[in-house]
Amino acid sequence: MAEASVLDEKIRAVLPDVRELRHQLHQIPEIAFKEYKTSARIREYLEGLGLPLLPTTLGTDVTAVLKGGRPGPTVLLRSDIDALPIEEVTGAPYASRHPGYAHSCGHDGHMAMLLGTATVLAQLKAQVPGTVQFLFQPAEESDAGAKSLVDAGYFEKGPHIDEAYALHGWPGVPAGVVECCPGPIMASTDDFLITLTGTGGHGAMPSKAVDLVSASAAFILALKCAAAAMDTPESPVVVSVCAVSGGSTYNVFPEKLVLKGTSRYLSDKVGQEIKKTIKQLLDQFIIPAGGQYKIEQPKPDYVAVDNSPELYKRVEAVAVKYLEKEKWKGNAVCSMCGDDFGFILQKVKGAYFHLGMGEDYPSLHNPTYNFNDDALEAGIRMMCGLVLER
Repeated sequence: MAEASVLDEKIRAVLPDVRELRHQLHQIPEIAFKEYKTSARIREYLEGLGLPLLPTTLGTDVTAVLKGGRPGPTVLLRSDIDALPIEEVTGAPYASRHPGYAHSCGHDGHMAMLLGTATVLAQLKAQVPGTVQFLFQPAEESDAGAKSLVDAGYFEKGPHIDEAYALHGWPGVPAGVVECCPGPIMASTDDFLITLTGTGGHGAMPSKAVDLVSASAAFILALKCAAAAMDTPESPVVVSVCAVSGGSTYNVFPEKLVLKGTSRYLSDKVGQEIKKTIKQLLDQFIIPAGGQYKIEQPKPDYVAVDNSPELYKRVEAVAVKYLEKEKWKGNAVCSMCGDDFGFILQKVKGAYFHLGMGEDYPSLHNPTYNFNDDALEAGIRMMCGLVLER
């Protein structure tokens, strides 16, 4: 294992370049499976380090391999690389150059930290135990890129992977603080799209039309009550209808209404119960009103990100040793957000942790969100430590 002073020196030396690299990546946000400029920049950087690249599996995924000078396991370190269809309003001098798209979930920071980690570990190759596989994964936000990798045989193509780790920048937690928990740390997610149809008509003659607006309002309120009844401290549940669209003027009942929403839960059994409840409530409120409905799933369900208790303890040990002790926050509360890293943890034991952005920092998916550069060093330290500490 590298001496602490040597590791400190190498991390601090690379930080200015990592910061600049993040700003470059921040300017070229791209959405799921269209991360062409992003993946090209990542490949260019990794090739500059002299690291061999594995053949792509999905087109925009990038994987580099570092074989260390000591015996040890094969460890996968993963960063997501896609952005969001959001108009950035940070005012940063390095703001998005792609109108309508932004790194409002901080994947630019994740990429920069993993590239910084690759830089440091490549310089310490002789002290690295085993093999490190650096995965830059597309389509985390909406298309379950990790599931696509698993389904395409990514984990059967290369060397057997013993452990996998990933992190996510986390507003509401002090900058540079690591929080983690054993078991689920991110929820299962299921997005739904419901199309309601019925006879349109004049707003002054409701008896001659189907009032989809009132029926949908009753359905939404009943769904919120049903979700609240399912929610417990041991098995939290969230069901939210986040968009309702339809109609165009003041006095016409629309013929179509579209509802978009999401459900979050920790067990498959609860997820199935939520789906059953949605259908039951549509039958209860939409059909009697004279309407019809169709339920669609716009993207794959995401499984929960379920941390290995054993590797949770490893994250704890690394955080306490490689950061200040007060930078560790164990037994964190599971977030009801989702991440497709859960599909990787179904194949390989591993751990996922949150890296604080600041207690009063803008929330994820907010147009003002901009990854906090002050947390870059802590992220690189953690990823290096998870490889070196054997």
